[in-house]
Amino acid sequence: MILTAIKLKLVALVAVAGLNTDDMKGISPEMTKALESLAADQKAAQEKDSKVDINASLTKTVEKVGELAKAGDPDANYALGRWALLGLFQNATAEAAMGSFKAAADKGHVLAKAELGGLMLQAYPQDPEKVKQAIKYIQEAETGGNNDARRALAQLTLQGVGDIIPASLDKAKALLEKGSAAGDGAATLGLSQLYAAGVNDGKGEVKLAKDENKALEMLQKAVEQGNSPAMSQLAALYFNGAEHPSVKKDPAKAITMFKNAADKGNAAANNSLGQIYENGLGEQKKNIEEAVKYYTAAANAGDAAAQFRVGNMLEVGVKDGDKVIVGQNPKAALDLYRISAQSGLAEANYNVGAYYEAGNIVDRDLPKSFAFFQRAAFAGLPQAQHKVGAYYQNGVGIGRDLVAGAAWYQRAADNGFALSQLVLGAMSELGSGVPQSFTAAANNYQLAAAQGMPLAMIRMASLYERGAGVKADLARAWVYAQQAVDASNKAKDAVAYLEALEKNMSSEQKSEAKKIYDQKKSEAKKSDSGAPAAAPTSSGSAPAAPTTGGKGKKGKNN
Repeated sequence: MILTAIKLKLVALVAVAGLNTDDMKGISPEMTKALESLAADQKAAQEKDSKVDINASLTKTVEKVGELAKAGDPDANYALGRWALLGLFQNATAEAAMGSFKAAADKGHVLAKAELGGLMLQAYPQDPEKVKQAIKYIQEAETGGNNDARRALAQLTLQGVGDIIPASLDKAKALLEKGSAAGDGAATLGLSQLYAAGVNDGKGEVKLAKDENKALEMLQKAVEQGNSPAMSQLAALYFNGAEHPSVKKDPAKAITMFKNAADKGNAAANNSLGQIYENGLGEQKKNIEEAVKYYTAAANAGDAAAQFRVGNMLEVGVKDGDKVIVGQNPKAALDLYRISAQSGLAEANYNVGAYYEAGNIVDRDLPKSFAFFQRAAFAGLPQAQHKVGAYYQNGVGIGRDLVAGAAWYQRAADNGFALSQLVLGAMSELGSGVPQSFTAAANNYQLAAAQGMPLAMIRMASLYERGAGVKADLARAWVYAQQAVDASNKAKDAVAYLEALEKNMSSEQKSEAKKIYDQKKSEAKKSDSGAPAAAPTSSGSAPAAPTTGGKGKKGKNN
């Protein structure tokens, strides 16, 4: 069954509704009882045919913890702060979270101090007094042994914070080394990243030289300490093969390591495994059911690319032979696209825009569609840049503006989007939105034709026939026309144009055209080398292209 929303995956009392109870020292019996009851209900709710109302259980627990918080229980106040951040109750705001964390921090709660310090830095970056107070909370939490606070303090120390914390590589490195020695795999991974990138000061002076051996040593140590991001990163190195002699390509070892990280809930590792099983990478046989399982786990862990991929699957449905792996559910797909779009994923914003453009599931709303396309366009997605250009050109969802339309088409064309290159060619040929220029038209048509667009080939043939922007040459016009016939599977218009062209050609011109055509065909055949599928990235987050399955959705060059 595909999950269509983020689901908290909880095990016993270690992780209850977003709380890591292992880090809550001296937790009161009342608080323990409340969380144990919730954990039991959450476990029961996951069983088949369970009748447990988990929402009612969560509401009851929040009410009980609220009572304990009013009575001054610091763990209860900390829990309310965490739940406010997760939005588990009404009127949950960052301000409410900070108030709960402060009530706990004032009683010495180390976790609350770490959370409160981080929130204050985000909320009041321009307020010197609050920044100073936030750093004090973080420093106190670090002194109390909180790993998150230690890493945050290391980052602040590396960058420097005005007069409060002078920038110091040595002190930042010492904090990470302290955490690493205490078994904090995330701190060890931080050291690995420092050595991998090296550190320069503002003047370009090397403060810490790059050291690949040390970086790998720290990465391996972080893996030994059970850090799942490090596992995913090292697994990607083994999967793809690294230049370092100590890391030889070993897909089987990589997959095992990805699975270890996935078992710890690492979203990137789950997404990488989804890619591996979906595409049959690294000697692993294709297994769509396994791919769906891992993509879903990654999506539920908040991976935007996985949310988008599961959305693709839900939109069009997935079969393995006659077996339905994922039932078609456009509404659930849209829900996931929305969640993914909130993380800024361009492809997800594009697909939400396509839903509004088509009036699929939602009411047709072109201004809203334009807004989503524009977000994707600003993020650099060529398809979206083309859409925004078309909306401006046609005055759809926004006021008509040919100049703005041409500018967006140009962005998409610069990113290799063939349809935008074709449209720009036509606009240049007509002088619409841009100065008239047959040379510019020819340049754009050639780019689009090189990507296999029959209409661009016909337009190039026409320019060569007329000598517009290029030197008149019927032989080359014939070559483009013949290529258009080939690329369009002998479309009537292309065939008619070719036949009309041939009537005005001499036998010598036809012979020359055939030679050029045969040469180009031979060159194309030599360059056609089926490239292997790409392996997962180190983050496992490479998304698929916008889906072609739903109404109003189109793939490349739409």
